[in-house]
Amino acid sequence: MYSSTHLGSVMETSCDECNSRFRLTEAQLRQAYGKVRCGECGAVFNALLALKNYEGELPHHSLEQHFAEEQSQDNAATRSPYDRAQVDNGQGLSLHEAMYGSERHSFFSLGPLSWFIGILLLAALGVAQAIYYQRYQLIEDPRYQQQVINLCQLLPCAEREFASVEQIRLLERNVFTHPVASNALMVTGSFINQAPFAQKPPELLISLFDVQGKLIANRRFQANEYLLEDRNRSVIAPQVPIQFRLEIVDPGTDALTYEFEFF
Repeated sequence: MYSSTHLGSVMETSCDECNSRFRLTEAQLRQAYGKVRCGECGAVFNALLALKNYEGELPHHSLEQHFAEEQSQDNAATRSPYDRAQVDNGQGLSLHEAMYGSERHSFFSLGPLSWFIGILLLAALGVAQAIYYQRYQLIEDPRYQQQVINLCQLLPCAEREFASVEQIRLLERNVFTHPVASNALMVTGSFINQAPFAQKPPELLISLFDVQGKLIANRRFQANEYLLEDRNRSVIAPQVPIQFRLEIVDPGTDALTYEFEFF
């Protein structure tokens, strides 16, 4: 990691192989990712590793001009070893990239594509958070159930709070005179959870009507009142038939039809 020091307009570096020293300017570093070729031994090295302020005397002509002349001349013998540092790559480069190398890009220097990807990731994170915090409401809608299920595989969710009564289907129902008790009816049947997840047992509403469709009596039953087995269960698994049985007071001969609803 490079230290953050203030460098002047003219800097000095040295070759890793032969320790020859060279003068560089900021403009020269911008052209080469900080990499130069030694005029003495020909080795390519990172000028930034040994970079420091130049404390000697500058030539009468500008170093920018001197560097341009070096690039156009082939006779290396006419130059002193102190000046012969050649740029190894002619691509334009910012000083930040020159100082930290081509593989040390910050996120902000990667261009519009990286910004676009970052925005998409943030949007996906926001959607995931919204789904998670509203999971118990969204689970009722089949359009969002799979997303909630996938999210709950990564984050904690309480299945006993899941409910989708629209996906509870009644398989069979029977109402008949109680075989033992007088003035009573026996109600039996079964239902199934068609949701792709386990959910809490629903409440069961039974309504009785006369021949004209007028309501005679109704009552809502909790799961621990109608379940035949394991009356204290907290969830019912998907695609597993659940048997129920109830005993209710006989409302008389006026009750001809009945309805079952889940809540």
